[in-house]
Amino acid sequence: MVDKIIVDFDGSMVRNIHDSNDFKIYAFDVDYYKYPNIKQNKFGNVSVLGNLPDLDEGVEYHIKAEEQQGSRGCQYKVINIKRDRPRTESATRLFLQEILDSYQQVEEIMREYPDIIDRVLSNRLNDIDLKKLYNIGEYRFGVIKRRIIENFALAELVDEFKGFIEFKVLKILYDKYGSIDKIKEKLKDDPYKCLCGLSRIGFKTADKILIEFNKECQSMIQKGEKPPIDFDCDLLTSPQRQKAVIIFLLEENENKGNTKIDIKNLRKQSEGLAKKCIEHFVDIVKNDEHIYFDKNSMTVALQETYNTEKYIANRILEGLKVENIWTIDTARYRKVNEEIELTDQQFQVLDMICKSNICILNGFSGSGKSQTTNAVIKMLKDNKKSFRLFAPTGRAAKVLAEYAKEPASTIHRGLGYIPPEWGYNDQCPLPCDVVIVDEFSMVDIFLDKHLLEAINFNKTKLLMIGDSAQIPSISAGNVFYDLINSNKIPIVSLTQIFRYDKGGILTVATKTRNCEVFLINSSEHQVFGEDKGYVFIPTPQEKIINKVVMMYNKLLNTGYAVEDIMILSAYNIGEYGTILINKFLQPVSNVNVERKGIHIQIGETKFYEQDLVMQTTNNYKAIKYKEDWIDEDDKTFVANGEIGTILKIEYGKVIIQFDDIVIYNKNDLLEVKLAYSIGTIKSQGGQAKIVILITPKAHTYMLNSNLIYVGQTRAKQKVFHFGEIETVNRAIKKKADFNRKTYLRDLLIIQK
Repeated sequence: MVDKIIVDFDGSMVRNIHDSNDFKIYAFDVDYYKYPNIKQNKFGNVSVLGNLPDLDEGVEYHIKAEEQQGSRGCQYKVINIKRDRPRTESATRLFLQEILDSYQQVEEIMREYPDIIDRVLSNRLNDIDLKKLYNIGEYRFGVIKRRIIENFALAELVDEFKGFIEFKVLKILYDKYGSIDKIKEKLKDDPYKCLCGLSRIGFKTADKILIEFNKECQSMIQKGEKPPIDFDCDLLTSPQRQKAVIIFLLEENENKGNTKIDIKNLRKQSEGLAKKCIEHFVDIVKNDEHIYFDKNSMTVALQETYNTEKYIANRILEGLKVENIWTIDTARYRKVNEEIELTDQQFQVLDMICKSNICILNGFSGSGKSQTTNAVIKMLKDNKKSFRLFAPTGRAAKVLAEYAKEPASTIHRGLGYIPPEWGYNDQCPLPCDVVIVDEFSMVDIFLDKHLLEAINFNKTKLLMIGDSAQIPSISAGNVFYDLINSNKIPIVSLTQIFRYDKGGILTVATKTRNCEVFLINSSEHQVFGEDKGYVFIPTPQEKIINKVVMMYNKLLNTGYAVEDIMILSAYNIGEYGTILINKFLQPVSNVNVERKGIHIQIGETKFYEQDLVMQTTNNYKAIKYKEDWIDEDDKTFVANGEIGTILKIEYGKVIIQFDDIVIYNKNDLLEVKLAYSIGTIKSQGGQAKIVILITPKAHTYMLNSNLIYVGQTRAKQKVFHFGEIETVNRAIKKKADFNRKTYLRDLLIIQK
């Protein structure tokens, strides 16, 4: 085994070679007379790389690094990098000039707070009055604070923790706790809770860091040296580690949609991850306050998750007991207009909502859910009954508002969610007679809990609308399906499909839902419906991407806007995933790419102004953007799956128009991706005039009738479907597994 070569040297940064959030490469000038052992790369400078902060050109840094061989020749992976702290006013002024936009801003800071660096590093910020600083608000001051911490405090932390905890982790710790002493206190008190609770730091990363760091600390103690932290135990065999393993596995189980797991399965997985601490397994499962163990079913869950499902069951059952019967002549509303009259199935919904406090409208695509909902709304308005229209996502809310011709909002916005508070809750319920929620299959247990908290069932009814053939929620739980299958809640299921055989999309979608093969063996295009609404184009998978780009370009040139076209793939990664498709579609869609306009790069993706983007996780703390002022306390919620447009890129920040206009930094952009093509699952609830659906052979494992059905039913006018006939026919015969492991259905059934 070759020993690592660790070197120390000084150098001046001359150029940023590569910049992503977790990995950067810089070119440095080094005095080779002073450091003759430091090797140049093939470009004549020194490559310095690693998980690094933003560095400034022309500034000299002190570097400790490991020598490595790379594609550019010799390179240096940084263990620590720091610069001298400014000790004089002139040095402080020079530092501020590196990070601020204007001379005036520098002078404003120097006039009022010339000791700003010491203030930030000692966390003496309470008496700083930003009103005294012209053109420096919370946002600009946040930039100053971040750069001071990155340049000085974090370098000291890296030294303090002997390089075992890398820069990105220490930055998150410092942001959370604010001082070295507080970080040490939290790490000593419960190291796994401290690290595993951080954003983007999972158990496996935390475990590797802590075990190695613990070894180093124990070694220092044996040598008579004082370690950064004395953990007082061997973390490898500790109960803290076993608890962290269990919590991690339960969270992973929830990421798959389940809310509980068999205890034998949990133990087996725990042993596979951390065998040396397995002796604590039984005690933690049975006695830890954060874990729920059900002796009857021998299943385990996070206590908060179990409590959430139990709350939902109790509130639903309580609401069903309330008698809130309306006396309305529903027959008046059987006729929607001169041309449309409700079927008997549809008409039942009007009586159901008058007689029932909680009820479900379940309907397949094309069964008339929209017409039925409109009839319900007309009845409510005529009889002076107030209502609120909600949907899980912004796109679904826009679809609901469009067909209902009434205001609709996301559940979050409708409940007045301003992080971290919910405006409507059990103390302040929604002031209306009915809450109508569309696309309810997308609602997870945690969102459903907040919805139920905001409804006083003595005054307010709840109508849940959904399509049981669609995919369950991305997050934990199986709420819509558990409610239906509990047989506790009044339900009307619409099964008659309108325009079957006439509308190509509905014809094919119905066959798909019923697992009926609709394609014949032919090398020709297959067109369905009198309206020719569905076109299948037989395509070998290696030609799919080129065909999609050609079709997309053709549609744009015939008058369709980017927002009118939805390109759907089952996977995000791989040769036929959305990431690669977006790479090809971006230059076709956005002229700023060809013009090499303003952009920001995150990993391999370059984001340009006017790009269509999607939020890929729930962001509960998005900062609203205002032209003249940015208040970091003025936050909003951006839901997983929301699509927006980049309005502006400036000073390393990105302004995005979602429902609200928000300002994102590089860390925020890790949870954003291009959205010219999106995953089929993420498309649920949205609609576009045109859908381009791809089903390559490589996606066989993921494809099933439910997923294809979701993709087909996103289109309002036309579907262009590219794939191989054998792949599609095989997938159509396969149903998705809706059998998530949850407590809710049983809790509804067993309780009286």
